[in-house]
Amino acid sequence: MKIQNLILAITFCITGTLSAFSATIPTKTPERIQIQTLLNAIDYKQYLSNETKVNISFFVTAQNEIVVVATDNKDLDHVLKLTLNYKKIAMNELNYQTIYTIPVSIK
Repeated sequence: MKIQNLILAITFCITGTLSAFSATIPTKTPERIQIQTLLNAIDYKQYLSNETKVNISFFVTAQNEIVVVATDNKDLDHVLKLTLNYKKIAMNELNYQTIYTIPVSIK
């Protein structure tokens, strides 16, 4: 039981540390365009009946792979992670291992 509590405490510390290093991705970066291209491939009609906005938090690994940390839409969470996770992008203006948040409007 003590080990579980220790793991839980470490998880909260890491989560708190990561959130302190979060930034919003600038609107005109080449990385944003690449992510938008990946997101445009999703047929959102299967998952939504109305327009919506979602924030996607992610970081990019040293291998230029996107890793989605979280989204704020439980209906789209799975499909967004499936679409973006471990997809390679060319890095120009973003930093590796920094958590970025990208706001997305789905129409």
